[in-house]
Amino acid sequence: MRRVEGNIIENASIIHRIEKAGLNNEIKELEKLIRSLNLSDQLGLHGELSLKTLQVIKDYKDQIDVHKHVKEHMIWYYFSQQEWTEEVLEEVSEIYEQEGFIAMESIVVSALKEDQVEEHQIEKIRIAFDTKEVKKQIDKWLERNRK
Repeated sequence: MRRVEGNIIENASIIHRIEKAGLNNEIKELEKLIRSLNLSDQLGLHGELSLKTLQVIKDYKDQIDVHKHVKEHMIWYYFSQQEWTEEVLEEVSEIYEQEGFIAMESIVVSALKEDQVEEHQIEKIRIAFDTKEVKKQIDKWLERNRK
């Protein structure tokens, strides 16, 4: 039990330091601190960090060398907390194209299901996310909106 409590306190300290590094744009320190956690803890970080720090991770994703799935979780969580806009669609599409993060597809699917997508965005989505699930959700969106 003592070891578990020690890990929790140690992880809380590391998370605090990650947050500080992120807010100060200290990219290599941020990377070092994330990598100091075990993979399981890294995968849970997205729910522990501020949106500002997650935005820094998203913005500097190419310069941060951490496990691909950790980065994907963080970027997905960041976008899942954003209001759907044209800019979000553009960024999610670009990250999907560059990184192949499947989680970006889920952001688009959620926007389609929640009717946040505007008609003029449908074709952009269709081109950027040429997957079975996205096609299915576009068809449902079109049906609901009688287009």
